[in-house]
Amino acid sequence: MIFYSNRKFKTWAYTVSHSSLLIRSVMQYGDEDGYSEETSYNIDLEFSFVEYMDVKTTWDSISISVIEKENIKSELKEKFDAYEGRIFEIESNKEKTYIVAYSLLIGTNKWGLEDRIFNCDMNLEHDEVLLSFSYK
Repeated sequence: MIFYSNRKFKTWAYTVSHSSLLIRSVMQYGDEDGYSEETSYNIDLEFSFVEYMDVKTTWDSISISVIEKENIKSELKEKFDAYEGRIFEIESNKEKTYIVAYSLLIGTNKWGLEDRIFNCDMNLEHDEVLLSFSYK
């Protein structure tokens, strides 16, 4: 496992022209129920050069692992054999979904709901980068 969070996440945006997928855990404001220092910022999962995605719209918690092609289960091998990117397995409530992409960047920020999603370089500016995982 390369990342785990018990926060709620949502599929936030997909940009076709750049094949970029953003999954976000939205920050809470001080007047919202459940607010704490741990929820006072967004957590963004930014997948770049997405080749395949089988995702939900929401997750109650999230665990991300990278599946190496040589270790893939036989029932998934045929599904993912044609792709070149990394296979990311997302697990939440014992349910697994998959994304094949060339990179994953996980970062935090305090952007409001109306703030931009991707900049012209295809990446977000984060207050802190928690993980940067590239294909090579």
